[in-house]
Amino acid sequence: MSQYSALLGVAKLANRIPILNPGYEDLKRIFTISTPIETKLTTLESFYRYKQNVLPMPLNVEATVESLKNISLDVMLKGFFHHFRYFYPVVHKLRKEFTFRKQIRQQVDEFFKKSNLTEKGIIKVGIHIRRTDLNTRSMILKGFGCPPLSYFTNAMNFFRSKYSNIRFVVCSDSMKWARRHFTSDDITFATNHSAEVDMAILTSCDHVIISNGTFSWWVGWLCRGTTVRYKQMPKYKSYVYNMTSGGHWPPDDDYNHYVAIDSDDDSLWE
Repeated sequence: MSQYSALLGVAKLANRIPILNPGYEDLKRIFTISTPIETKLTTLESFYRYKQNVLPMPLNVEATVESLKNISLDVMLKGFFHHFRYFYPVVHKLRKEFTFRKQIRQQVDEFFKKSNLTEKGIIKVGIHIRRTDLNTRSMILKGFGCPPLSYFTNAMNFFRSKYSNIRFVVCSDSMKWARRHFTSDDITFATNHSAEVDMAILTSCDHVIISNGTFSWWVGWLCRGTTVRYKQMPKYKSYVYNMTSGGHWPPDDDYNHYVAIDSDDDSLWE
């Protein structure tokens, strides 16, 4: 999603025509993507590969666009382009592009109905907890990792203080951990779904509490309500912080807004 978003944004800023190379079939299967996948190009390997130097330099949108303006050849973007400024010029288009296809939306409707979450007046708050691949020491040192339990508790209490008829919907790659720590009656666990259905469930909620990683980032951006994020993500001066020049989170807009909530301890960074 980040690569596709950067493709559209950079193409617009540099007055280029965006084309997807083979390998993005899943993206078109999940979302109503309009950009074509070019399968007949015989010169894909000969494309000029613009690879951003991101170690240790931060993302530089202006430098990327200016470099492309001086290249007359076709260009293949390759690198780390996860920064909201890359796609800020096309945000309205992206929100339409990242519309889940009908068969996915039907699975979301079935889940909400089966879980008794369709009653009028219920405020649904999605919670995404990503632990397995981001909770290793190497990823924590880079600025990733899963926020401490107290962050999620504080975030849930934030919404409980605002709404009375509330239900939390938990999606996680570590459901055993989630079930052990979240035991209140206002919690529903979304299990046995594909990653794209999990994302669709979360973004169909009224508000979301997100974890770390790009999956959560996009859940937060696509949500039409309040997105609660971990205040210490990314850790100051960490690899992720430096990569994004401190601009990891997009500004509020008329679609949603962000609330940064902290944990009661710094166990994530110990």
